Amino acid sequence: MAAGVKEEWTHQLAPLDMGMGLGAGEGWDGTAPSGLAGPDSTFLRWIIGGGEDASAGMAGVMDPPALELDHATSMMSPPAASLGPSLSPFAPAMEDAKGAPFGHAPSFLLHQHQHHPQPHAAFFGAHPSFESAPPPPKRHHPMAGAPAPKLPAFQGHHAPAGGFFPALKPKAGTANDEAAATVDQLAEAAKFAEAGDAFGAREILARLNYRLPAAPAAGTPLLRSAFYFKEALRLALSPNGETPAPPASTPYDVVLKLGAYKAFSEVSPVLQFAHLTCVQAVLDGLRGAGCIHVLDFDIGMGEQWASLMQELAQRRPATALKVTALVSPASHHPLELQLIHENLSSFAAELGVFFQFTVFNIDTLDPAELVAIAGGDALAVHLPVGAAHAAAMPAVLRLVKSLGAKVVVSVDRGCDRTELPFAAHLFQAFQSTVFLLESVDAVGTDPDTAGKIERFLVQPAVEQWVVGRHRASIEKAPLPWRAVFASAGFTPVQASTFAESQAESLLHKVPVRGFRVEKRAPGSLCLYWQRAELVSVSAWRC
Repeated sequence: MAAGVKEEWTHQLAPLDMGMGLGAGEGWDGTAPSGLAGPDSTFLRWIIGGGEDASAGMAGVMDPPALELDHATSMMSPPAASLGPSLSPFAPAMEDAKGAPFGHAPSFLLHQHQHHPQPHAAFFGAHPSFESAPPPPKRHHPMAGAPAPKLPAFQGHHAPAGGFFPALKPKAGTANDEAAATVDQLAEAAKFAEAGDAFGAREILARLNYRLPAAPAAGTPLLRSAFYFKEALRLALSPNGETPAPPASTPYDVVLKLGAYKAFSEVSPVLQFAHLTCVQAVLDGLRGAGCIHVLDFDIGMGEQWASLMQELAQRRPATALKVTALVSPASHHPLELQLIHENLSSFAAELGVFFQFTVFNIDTLDPAELVAIAGGDALAVHLPVGAAHAAAMPAVLRLVKSLGAKVVVSVDRGCDRTELPFAAHLFQAFQSTVFLLESVDAVGTDPDTAGKIERFLVQPAVEQWVVGRHRASIEKAPLPWRAVFASAGFTPVQASTFAESQAESLLHKVPVRGFRVEKRAPGSLCLYWQRAELVSVSAWRC
């Protein structure tokens, strides 16, 4: 890194205290970096307190020093510089859907008789038991207590094998007729977009504006999902080349996004299932390693690696952990990265685990630098899959293979059927989103909490997916992601029996029935809501 560039980055991001650790009686006021001292400590206290009103205690925090991710930075102990100038092979994933910052592994991941320090409340409040309190009053909607949503048949393409698209319509009735007409129009707009008729598609979307509310604050999961996909398709077809707005563009947005992530982790098993299954796949694939190095293309909020730390701390001697996050300014606000680093570092210090955290700006990444830092470590790769990344996937897998990765863990969010034409793929993703929102409602999520989850997690994910998939379909139809893995020389690894029993134990704590875990060939462990797949995790080796 050139000296001038390094100095510029140093001024843009507050210095990080690499030796920071929290004792039992310490708080974040005493350990925050100097760049966050003073008024900005109010911001951290709000996160720690888990307040519901994001504006409370935020006076003076809304205009903090500039924090920008123009270049890669190193956040490790000991410090090291890392920045590459030339390659951007992988588009940023949405928080996805991707990680949740507020939960470490439930106790069933650990030996019950052992005690470990708990991750600090700033990010890693204990995973909820789902049974410590009765669920809040449920959001009222016509589908509550009824069978899974009945979506209209998608016309124009055959459904995938196994009848994944139900050839069904809502029951007769004014509200259901309106819902069916809405879905029909959305599917028609998608077919126009697939055919290259952007003008015709935009006309249909304009008519949908009269069927759907200006904001999806109320309504069934189907209508709320239709709103998000309508807006995402409008972005994809924008003649001005509009792109999805980043989910957290200001410190205030970071607060709201973290709150939404915490809420989603508390009301739904989706995040916990994905994170715990990923961690177990890494443990199964790297047994006996003295130092585990995770190359993470989807860091989320980083809490999954706190779970991994807890397992590594039980080994004697404890296994060292390095995490290298590849992120884009479009997906993460620098304040998020700083908070992730601080919390993981302090938790590692409490556990006595050697830990390094490095961030690369993926938009300016030189792969040669990854080769340099990964040498000699047992390497695991956390890699998102799906339409937004389809074009770059072959190049990324070649890079991963050249690095000598022992295991690659992929997370499929249930809507990544890239082998389908655009319109059919959009309909499948729409259906997956309907089931996700229905599962959140069924747990008893209040409308305000559900609205935050959808605004900061669901809607940005839908926009990233639709825009990315539409652009990919214009250039070249992508192959199924599993076929891409196989053609690159990777073979699936069956999920362990422990991973399956761990997932089952998690679902036993959910206060509603309807979730289930199922092994699916080749090598996937899947979480379903009723008959719809919400998320699956698979491990691969070469």
